[in-house]
Amino acid sequence: MKENVKSFDFSSNITITSDMIDAYNNDGVVCLKKAVSSDWLNKIEDGINIFHKKEKIEGDPSNVTVKREGDAGLFHYATSMWKTIEPFRSFIFDSGIPIRFGDILETTSLNLYYDFLLIKEAGCKSAITPWHQDHSYYCLNGTKIINCWTALDKIPQETALRFIKKDETLNQVHQAIHFDPKKEYNNTDRKRPKAPNFDNDEKYKILYSELDPGDTLIWNSKTFHSAPGNNLMTRRAALSINLAGNDVSYKDMEQEPDPPIRGENLKDGGAITCESFPLLKKN
Repeated sequence: MKENVKSFDFSSNITITSDMIDAYNNDGVVCLKKAVSSDWLNKIEDGINIFHKKEKIEGDPSNVTVKREGDAGLFHYATSMWKTIEPFRSFIFDSGIPIRFGDILETTSLNLYYDFLLIKEAGCKSAITPWHQDHSYYCLNGTKIINCWTALDKIPQETALRFIKKDETLNQVHQAIHFDPKKEYNNTDRKRPKAPNFDNDEKYKILYSELDPGDTLIWNSKTFHSAPGNNLMTRRAALSINLAGNDVSYKDMEQEPDPPIRGENLKDGGAITCESFPLLKKN
């Protein structure tokens, strides 16, 4: 059974409301329409142009391009771009938008965990994102962890993200699954349960949202989600900003984290503020 993610207008004069917080808490995901203005979208596109140039010149291992057999288009993704690409840094630290998103956590402090650029070019049909929880890959403990995923293109139902509506039976962290079916993470925590087969189990409710550029989905790190490949003849791109609130601490886990960033001089169970995970807000 499929339903739309609950959506709310979030244009420049709107702040996080109790209705938005309730939707996020009840469903595990909420959609904020018109959350990023055209000026900031243009700034992000400037960053993408720089990213493509750096990708060709530097071959940075955190910037990945995949061309899969049978696909017409490329699959690009990158993380921690704020450290080297000014437009991404400016969006995160100067726009004030991520801090406004973080208000949904009702938190006294807010850290940047990482940024993530995702581009599925036209005809990138095999770039399928399997059902997973973001938390499975994180070296973090806590509940106040969100992914703020802003559409940079029009995203119709055919290529829309899908979410499993919040279900208490799924509250634990499940096993990390590699997006490349031929690979797995080093020291995968096999004590965690495997993800259910959501596509063949009707007891779970699937939510989705068609998006226009600037619309933003915010979901909890334990919310299961997936995405199809891009069968359309248009680009499908998004910028994701991942944030952590005041109940989050560092987890010194054996499993290889993704992104592969553990911060600097952090201690198990301690605060995460460091050079790689800077503080955005503290009351």
